[in-house]
Amino acid sequence: MKRHLSILTTFTAALLTTSAVFAEQVEERQDPAIGEPAPQFVLNDVVTGEPISLADHQGKVVVIAFQSINCPWNVMRESGGYERYLAPLSQQFDEEEAVFLAINSNHNESAEELASYHEEHGLPYPILKDPDNLIADVYNAQTTPHIYVVAADEAQTLVYIGGIEQIPTSPEKAGEMEENYIEPVLAALFAGEELPYTKTTSKGCSIKRVPKAQ
Repeated sequence: MKRHLSILTTFTAALLTTSAVFAEQVEERQDPAIGEPAPQFVLNDVVTGEPISLADHQGKVVVIAFQSINCPWNVMRESGGYERYLAPLSQQFDEEEAVFLAINSNHNESAEELASYHEEHGLPYPILKDPDNLIADVYNAQTTPHIYVVAADEAQTLVYIGGIEQIPTSPEKAGEMEENYIEPVLAALFAGEELPYTKTTSKGCSIKRVPKAQ
């Protein structure tokens, strides 16, 4: 518990600093377009409290997954959820070529809860906390998960938005559908070929945004 309190204190201090800086930099454009530079962001790792930016990974393919630790379509468990699929998928790529970043924008899932979840499941990629769902709004992310793939070019071009696969009939079948989207997209990207998909429909729970003032 003392370790988690220390982590949370560090995270909170870093969050206030990073959020203040980012508030001046956040792009107003929503629903980013395929073929345009992906919106930049700086968010804090819930485990280390360190800021991580999209720009940190220029020159690498970046897979961004908006996530939840409560949504049955996403949460890691034996009986379903996309995190059980994304975690091993991320380990198939050399970290110098591709990185996976999970972003949590749910106002009802705290940084401390996210850090505990990350440690419990030994996730191979960081979870970044998106306070006030600023980044979810800029990306127009709607579900957990919602996937965005960024190319390794200098502009960090957004090349894919959508789901992981054809929509399953239930969370228990997540990652098991015959028509997969994300794997052939990544394969084509690394092969320098035309992507088979650029925009598909994502499936998951709605992102729990901060309630708007009445």
